[in-house]
Amino acid sequence: MNYIKSVRTFVIGFGSLITFVLSIAVLILLYSGVVMANISFSDKNAEALSITTNPINEVGTGSIIYKGKDNTEFTQSSLETRVDMHITGITNRVRVEQKFTNPSNDWTEGVYVFPLPEDSAIDHFTMYIGDRIIDGQIKERKEARKIYNKAKKEGKKTAIIEQQRPNIFTTSVANIAPGDSIKIVLEYQQAVLIKDELFSIRFPMTVGSRYIPGAPISTPYDSTGMLPNTHRVIDATQITPPKSKHVDRPVSININLKAGFNTESIQSFYHDIKVDRVDKLTKSIKLANGTTQANRDFVLEWKAQKDLQPDVAVFTQNKGKDNYLMLMVTPAKSELFKKTNTPREVIFVIDSSGSMGGGSIIQAKSALYKAIQRLKPTDRFNIIDFDSTFKPLFYNAMPAIKMNINYGSRFVNSLDADGGTEALGAINYALESRDYRSSDYLRQIVFITDGRVGNEQEVFKAIRENMHDDRMFTIGIGSTPNSYLMKKMAELGRGTFTFIGSTSEVEDKMGKLFDKLESPALTNINIDFPMGVETEQAYGFISDLYAGETISAVFKLNVLPSSLIVSGNTVDGVYSKNIDIGKNNNTSGIDVLWARSKIEGLMDKYYSNMSLVDRDKTKLEIISLALNYHLVSKFTSLVAVDVTPVRKQDQQLVKKAVSSKKALNKNTSISTPQTATSSRFWMLLGLFIMFIAYLTRFSLKDA
Repeated sequence: MNYIKSVRTFVIGFGSLITFVLSIAVLILLYSGVVMANISFSDKNAEALSITTNPINEVGTGSIIYKGKDNTEFTQSSLETRVDMHITGITNRVRVEQKFTNPSNDWTEGVYVFPLPEDSAIDHFTMYIGDRIIDGQIKERKEARKIYNKAKKEGKKTAIIEQQRPNIFTTSVANIAPGDSIKIVLEYQQAVLIKDELFSIRFPMTVGSRYIPGAPISTPYDSTGMLPNTHRVIDATQITPPKSKHVDRPVSININLKAGFNTESIQSFYHDIKVDRVDKLTKSIKLANGTTQANRDFVLEWKAQKDLQPDVAVFTQNKGKDNYLMLMVTPAKSELFKKTNTPREVIFVIDSSGSMGGGSIIQAKSALYKAIQRLKPTDRFNIIDFDSTFKPLFYNAMPAIKMNINYGSRFVNSLDADGGTEALGAINYALESRDYRSSDYLRQIVFITDGRVGNEQEVFKAIRENMHDDRMFTIGIGSTPNSYLMKKMAELGRGTFTFIGSTSEVEDKMGKLFDKLESPALTNINIDFPMGVETEQAYGFISDLYAGETISAVFKLNVLPSSLIVSGNTVDGVYSKNIDIGKNNNTSGIDVLWARSKIEGLMDKYYSNMSLVDRDKTKLEIISLALNYHLVSKFTSLVAVDVTPVRKQDQQLVKKAVSSKKALNKNTSISTPQTATSSRFWMLLGLFIMFIAYLTRFSLKDA
């Protein structure tokens, strides 16, 4: 009897202890809304991180959010998008039409966060109100916002486009009457991508969810983002629009393709298209079904007939006193990129966060498995898995012998998608995990992710400071990868970016990537002009070149030369190519591409380690350049105002957020990103255990 009593006392005491601990834990979680996670591995400490949550997540999908004074009113709105592209040679002029409709009984302000290509140069903006057409004016960002807010307060219809990231923009439209519609049209210029003998353009159609690390800071009460600002991502509310599976977001795409040569093939892997011939060199391309939902990126690829594949493309433009030149050169693989036996140290970094769930993690694991199987015994390798924390396979890189390859294969097979996308710790570990043998190898870092992070600048800073002689290659996985992040990582790491949107592409694209990894690069690339030609290159340097890649550069010149020379270093010596520049090749839009690329280079400088005085000078230079070329940038915006007031100032204006569609894949099961940890699950589990503990305690007392 004493024994039973003792057991009962122990159980009651233990239940009480469990109840107390879990209660404290749950209260902390509920109070702070922040889950802290610390990681250390083999005496390597990763940065402590915090995952922010927001009460608005509890509302459900929350596709459209009307935010009144009490922040409690929720409804939906419609948005229709029409995209028209005119591709001429290697330039793409794009017109994006957005039609905002207000189905409510309130005067509203619509706020829509949307993606565009990271290299897009937005230079035109128009607001259509019935028969009236109001052209947008480029202004310094703060001034544009003041103009917009003043017009909004006065009851005038007004709209503004602001850049949040190079690939994320916000359109705000104020004073939309009940049942009324407003049409917004923006135009941008971009260059066609040439890679592996393919020409391509990509049009992103939804903003993927972003992982937002850091402790919450002050966030405006009327913000429309799903997550609050933090000390590490101070504009989080601007890049986290509400998501909904159920809201209708139809998009139509119409393309006029003048490739300049006969095409061998035209295809889109992720959308069904209809191709019609206009004339010998012109094709009309539309979506087969007319429209699609804005749930994944649209990609179009075309290829020249084999005997017509150009290896050099030069486009020029004269505009007033200025001249512009855009150059694209693709050296033949057989000339420069013969496979080498140089031993390599390859560090694979793979994202297994919640946003990689479904088809994305399947693609990533398949890509990684194929990659490690191609390693030679003379190579070394390591695998670093990360979500909210990171875990390396080995402490340092190990020889790629059969035993270690088997270890790596089992490690890859065990990966499961969960948690947040805390990439910084894994990147730092990859960059810093060198040992005394690493200097004897060509060191390459392969980063596999969907890139769903909001702290891009922290990642770029780590690469700038710690890259040294390593090379970084990024692989974007999924339906809506953050290509801005991955292209910039590859650029700073003097590597390349590969996009994989479906499992059917893994084998082909990984094969091409590893051909590049196993071949020497063309380095120290220079473009030389004749004497007397003064040039200003848009971007400060030309990155190393790998097999199948294209040398791209844009210049502003005092006069157009008759020729130029492209040169670089190979393992066998110096590569040099003389290029003649044809006459009467006046292509519009090169000036805009130059200015956009120039601003990108200045933004890199702005975010580098410089004094506040130098940073302010760089900012003013960016503003001046953007104003002169009528471009949206980090510090400039396009604003349009109708002079006629339509809303009486005593009528309430309700702010709403227009949702992005959740990312889906027609061919695979790519899931919607989950960029936070599984904290909600653990909170619920804790509450359940606490409940059981209380029941156990009282049942034992009654026994």
